[in-house]
Amino acid sequence: PTHWDFPVELCCRPMAFVTLTGLDVVYNAVHRAVWDAFCANRRADRVPISFKVLPGDHEYPKCRTKRTSYEWYIPKGILKTGWMNKHLNLVPALVVVFYELDWDEPQWKEKQLECATRVEIVRQSLQGRNTKVAVVLIQKKTPLPPGEDVIASERAAALCNACDLSGKSLFVLPHTDHLVGYIIRLENAFYEHAQTYYYTEIRRVKSHKEFLNKTTHQLLFVRHQFKIAFFSELKQDTQNALKNYRTAYNLVHELRAHETNMLEIKTMAGFINYKICRLCFQHNTPLDAIAQFRKHIDLCKKKIGSAELAFEHAAWMSKQFQAFGDLFDEAIKLGLTAIQTQNPGFYYQQAAYYAQERKQLASMLCNHDSSVAYPNPDPLETQTGMLDFYGQRPWRQGILSFDLSDPEKEKMGILSLQLKEKDVLHSELIITLLSNAVAQFKKYKCPRMKSHLMVQMGEEYYYAKDYAKALKLLDYVMCEYRSEGWWTLLTSILTTALKCSYLMAQLKDYITYSLELLGRASTLKEDQKSRIEKNLIKVLMNESPDPEPDCDTAAVKTSQKLWADRVSLAGSNIFTIEVQDFIPFVQCKAKFLAPSFHVDVPVQFDVYLRADCPHPIRFSKLCISFNNQDYNQYCVVEEAYQKSDILEQSSQGTMCLVPGKTRKFSFKFVGKTEDVGKKIEV
Repeated sequence: PTHWDFPVELCCRPMAFVTLTGLDVVYNAVHRAVWDAFCANRRADRVPISFKVLPGDHEYPKCRTKRTSYEWYIPKGILKTGWMNKHLNLVPALVVVFYELDWDEPQWKEKQLECATRVEIVRQSLQGRNTKVAVVLIQKKTPLPPGEDVIASERAAALCNACDLSGKSLFVLPHTDHLVGYIIRLENAFYEHAQTYYYTEIRRVKSHKEFLNKTTHQLLFVRHQFKIAFFSELKQDTQNALKNYRTAYNLVHELRAHETNMLEIKTMAGFINYKICRLCFQHNTPLDAIAQFRKHIDLCKKKIGSAELAFEHAAWMSKQFQAFGDLFDEAIKLGLTAIQTQNPGFYYQQAAYYAQERKQLASMLCNHDSSVAYPNPDPLETQTGMLDFYGQRPWRQGILSFDLSDPEKEKMGILSLQLKEKDVLHSELIITLLSNAVAQFKKYKCPRMKSHLMVQMGEEYYYAKDYAKALKLLDYVMCEYRSEGWWTLLTSILTTALKCSYLMAQLKDYITYSLELLGRASTLKEDQKSRIEKNLIKVLMNESPDPEPDCDTAAVKTSQKLWADRVSLAGSNIFTIEVQDFIPFVQCKAKFLAPSFHVDVPVQFDVYLRADCPHPIRFSKLCISFNNQDYNQYCVVEEAYQKSDILEQSSQGTMCLVPGKTRKFSFKFVGKTEDVGKKIEV
């Protein structure tokens, strides 16, 4: 994941975390079967618990000593980077001790003692946490109905006493045919215990509130509100989670913002906004999600932070839109219906727009000379390899003062971020986002939006020097723009396509695009058309054309070699170029002199040609094709001339078209008797 991606623990659905101890899932078949029943193909109707098997003496994260007062306490940041993961995967709501023990066990006393010891070890390793502990006895026999087995009742009471457990925390699991049924009942009971644990945690966090003051503990108000919301999600109380996330969101925007802490504020705002939007979609209130997202963007789009790192703001904005697009798309897959004017495509498009802005800002702010070395020691390195708090700068973690105590360190930090940004493959990011958007607009039948973004993708591939892919996309869109007559757009795309075909030395494509750019539909100025025509004539004379303007210098060098190779290999380069789909630079009309001819009278027929290009153009042959191929031979004009004459600007000779003048060629032939009463078509 990149620096801007949301952490996995933020994006997943929080589930109660329960650890199972005392199971040997590798060597004990019964234990393996129990574990499989808990975790294999869990259907959606089972309770949302995430299970993990751990050894009985596993060390859980240490619990910090409880604070008696907040009077002198000043927080160092809003949210610790490890906090969500800790409660999703490290600190359990419940630890279950599995133990094999039947009620009629002959060595009951010893077994009871061993079981109590195991429970004590678990309690020790949880020191200070409110985690619940439960015991499950794995038994070989099916138990009798409650109240009938007197020994069982007595021994159960004794065991609870020895382990210091309430009766609600002792369970029996008979290893019989109905294992899955028993397991489902067990996990429902575990789920209730977990609910109680998270409820207690919420109460605990809420109890801090009375000790806080608004001046020094602003950050804690956000932190606690976020924690309450997260614990509510773990408890599956999503309505309260949403309410608390909304409060937390408003509190983030009340924090005093300054260039130095802007990133932390935006990072947390982004996280909380993501949670709110996710829950709104989950509650099937998509309009609330969209309204929240708009409010979020309005509040944050001006919070740029450090001007030297403006590309970071663009990256952050791009991520916000992309994440919302993903959430929207996910909701649609789960059954939400979207409409043409409000679908995920618009959010991906906006994300791509910000990724393009990031690329432009980076090219301005990160254009350091290659002699500028990366700072040593690395300002971005931390002792743990991680940040302590989300959204802080690695070189001044936990420092909340708005005055920078060490401007030199700050300068090095900014430089290292700029140099890192230089290595980012911006075009790849942009293309991915654009292609996500294109897929959405295709799905919602928005052909013009789709074409518009495909052009941008093509141009991005062009900048990324992947000319083949660029041409593929541009070619696809050209057909649409031709059929709809968007000449300005078409000319712009053709210009890029001509550059691509030049840089790849694709002869046929180069000729085809040139023919179209010289035509009357092309909106190029005369001088540009003149340049293209001269290049086209060079290619026809088997010489290399001049490079297209504004191409990458290294790419031009490569292509010049390619052209030189093509030219030296040129044998009979004859290309057939179909021009009926576009408007080339030669207009052509044909007409019979009468609608019908008598069989004794020769059929008379004229062809008019007119060139729209800037310079006269000579050609060597004009032929006409009829529906009855036998007539073709009578309607051919051919003129042999030297290769060098092609550039002679002589408007003499029948085979030269002067720009703007129409030429007429007349033909006649005698109709065949078999065609009497039939049509002759050109």
